[in-house]
Amino acid sequence: MRPLKQRPATEGVQRRQELRRQRRLGRLAQVWRLLALLAAATGLGWVLLRHGWLLQSPAQVTVQGTVGLGRDQVIKAGGLEFPQPLLDLDPADLRRRLAAQLPVDQVVVQRHMLPAGLTIRLHPRVAVARAQRRTSAGVENGFVDRTGRWISARQQAMGGVPVASPLWITGWQERHQPGLEVLLRQLPASAAVSELRFRPEGDLWLSSSRLGLVRFGTLDDRLQRRLQVLDHLAADLPKTAALGGSRAIDLDDPEHPELLLAPPGDGLNAGGAVRKGRSAN
Repeated sequence: MRPLKQRPATEGVQRRQELRRQRRLGRLAQVWRLLALLAAATGLGWVLLRHGWLLQSPAQVTVQGTVGLGRDQVIKAGGLEFPQPLLDLDPADLRRRLAAQLPVDQVVVQRHMLPAGLTIRLHPRVAVARAQRRTSAGVENGFVDRTGRWISARQQAMGGVPVASPLWITGWQERHQPGLEVLLRQLPASAAVSELRFRPEGDLWLSSSRLGLVRFGTLDDRLQRRLQVLDHLAADLPKTAALGGSRAIDLDDPEHPELLLAPPGDGLNAGGAVRKGRSAN
């Protein structure tokens, strides 16, 4: 038997095949055009952000919200150099540098694209007392803000705001900060306290021109009660009852104030012994 001859494709089948091929080529061309457009847009965006979103000079940096700190000081403290691509600037890192270098309580950093700029808002830390602490390098003089936190002399000098309060805090340690914040906020003005001195073991002594020396004990949960008793004694004791240098008031137990017989001197030296005397009640 002779094999059947293969019939040639009809004209209609060939036409459909050609249309399908043209549609595939059209879709492929659309995909390539889209990819090319995306690549061009990405490249243009990168160029604009890299070279257009750029801090060319310090004039593009705005400093707000603080007194005594100029723009040049803030730029130097933040380690900013120009030209500065804003994409390379890490706001969190800049906030940490400024908080470590400047007497500020809070730092807000905002980057702007149109026009390119940088806004830095600083909330200042105001020193309310001069202070002294002991470090591994020796005794360091500095300042304390209203929250009881330490301000170095260098930070305070950058702020340029003089300390109006005559209060001195000696023996400052970081562990005292929470109680010191309460103490600084509520210390009665009637007691006219000029010095807060922390002993190495944490015992606090006050020097009051109204009452003389006052042993305040540690800054524990009885701090509020001690402040109330201190205010009461300063307001109610007659001026003639102010103690001399040989005696002090003990408010370690605020419910039972006592008189102390202090050793010669100021009674605040770490090595001096203090003997309890008769009750003040």
